[in-house]
Amino acid sequence: MGKDSFDASVGLAFSLAVFERYRKNGLLQATLHHVPHISGRCQGYVQLVEGKVTFCYIEDKRGQRHPIDKQTLIDVDTKHGPFEWLLQPLPVPPSSMPPVDVPVDNRTEQYVSIPKSIALLELDQLMGWSSTQKLMLAAVYEAIDGWRTIEEIKQMVPLPPYIIDEALRTLLALKVITIVHQR
Repeated sequence: MGKDSFDASVGLAFSLAVFERYRKNGLLQATLHHVPHISGRCQGYVQLVEGKVTFCYIEDKRGQRHPIDKQTLIDVDTKHGPFEWLLQPLPVPPSSMPPVDVPVDNRTEQYVSIPKSIALLELDQLMGWSSTQKLMLAAVYEAIDGWRTIEEIKQMVPLPPYIIDEALRTLLALKVITIVHQR
């Protein structure tokens, strides 16, 4: 096990409760067997953002991915496990700090941060999230057009700035947006 991974083989249900309490980010993975509708051994994956399960899937021996719900994974782990679940941390998303002044040739040029969509936000995959959380995340995601700065999005979306910052960090962690810094 690598120094950055965390052994969660004490049971998936228990581990998920701990990760939610401590708001962990990462990808849980384990080799599984006896998964409904999957023959043989397969890899199970559970993505966590701020401790919440955002997506679960199984990768079969041919490399095909199959979405699966969290409860089915918990049931398989309880009946046939516990399996050796390992949590690989997600990279820390870049900060969505306000624009930074960078001195260039005795003058100051301003950089702005512009979020750009790089993948679809699939709200139905965010298991364990409240409808309010999903709506706030969707509101920020829909305001991202590849041209608006973070500050413009904060003026446009009727949510407090700290909620928008948190939504942007979550969207970065989900890998559905990127942030480009431009002059």
